[in-house]
Amino acid sequence: MSNSSAAAPAELLKFVGCSEFRSRIALSILTGKPVKISSIRAKLENPGVREFEISYLRLIEQITNGTMVRISETGTVVLVRPGILTGGEFEFDCCAERGIGYYLEPLMLLGPFGKRSLSVKLTGVSNNSMDPSVEAVSYSCLPLLRRFLGRDSGSELSLERRGCHPVGGAEVRFQCPTVSKLKPLDLTQPGKIHRIRGMSFTCKVSPGMNGRQIVSAKELLRRLVPDVLLTADHCTGARGGQSPGFGVTLVAETRDGCRYVAECMSRPSGVAVAEASVPEDIYRGGCVDSISQPLALALMALCDRDASRLLTGPLTPHSVRLLRLLRQFLGVTFRLQSRPAGDDGLGGDKVLCTCVGSGFANLSKLVR
Repeated sequence: MSNSSAAAPAELLKFVGCSEFRSRIALSILTGKPVKISSIRAKLENPGVREFEISYLRLIEQITNGTMVRISETGTVVLVRPGILTGGEFEFDCCAERGIGYYLEPLMLLGPFGKRSLSVKLTGVSNNSMDPSVEAVSYSCLPLLRRFLGRDSGSELSLERRGCHPVGGAEVRFQCPTVSKLKPLDLTQPGKIHRIRGMSFTCKVSPGMNGRQIVSAKELLRRLVPDVLLTADHCTGARGGQSPGFGVTLVAETRDGCRYVAECMSRPSGVAVAEASVPEDIYRGGCVDSISQPLALALMALCDRDASRLLTGPLTPHSVRLLRLLRQFLGVTFRLQSRPAGDDGLGGDKVLCTCVGSGFANLSKLVR
């Protein structure tokens, strides 16, 4: 097992509904506690788990050994009895109903605690309007993960082929080393924004869309920061996947290394204004953006028995639900202190999150 608890049979944890499906399963694998999720969309005309959730369960079986998954005939009840988190090298075809980012987020939580280093090639949809794109995960979540693992840890995320919704065709490589314990986090000084970087991409559409997106973004963003640089990525042939699409990803960087990521993907009705959400994330403030906020809280709870601190913007609904799960699975309670906007004169209200880690240890890690 990849935790430091005794090998006694764990109590079955019961949940209702499909909310936080990924987090419940991931924490079950880490802690060795079986879970039963019932009444999954029971009142809808089409009840039960969706294809992308079944695909996620297949991914969990791929990176573990001995995990038992049972789904009822109606699909409204899922029982998971966790096995050993093994990691290793493999390929996985993600369901095209959700983006690859949907699968990358739990992999970043599970990867450091495997028996072997994780090296996975994911295929599917790299960009859609529902999940964080691969670039957003790379810009926001990967630097945060390295703070817990160590900056020279060797964790990498690369986009080899791009694939837009609905057919996809993207190829992504994610590598994550194993560690015995995570390092505590002390991140309370976000710093001031000093530059904005970004990338405009097009797949199987006119490359002129890149120029239009870049000009539109710079027109607004240069009112905020003079140092704005956007690059163009025109994907053709196999590198552009199997569906046409275009979009933009923007990253606001502070002098202390914090990042705020915003993005937008083309839709049938046109393209929304992605750059409008960059000032919003900057106003929210904190040391992490809304994309990496849940991952930061989960990794803080898994740290060694030492205090971790994180200054963040207002907690998202996903983060609030995750805090409840961390208390149920790990027994970790966070202290949340409100920091009104007037305290520093920058942005909106913020929250200082403090916790003492659970002392989670990776006992499965191979020692060579």
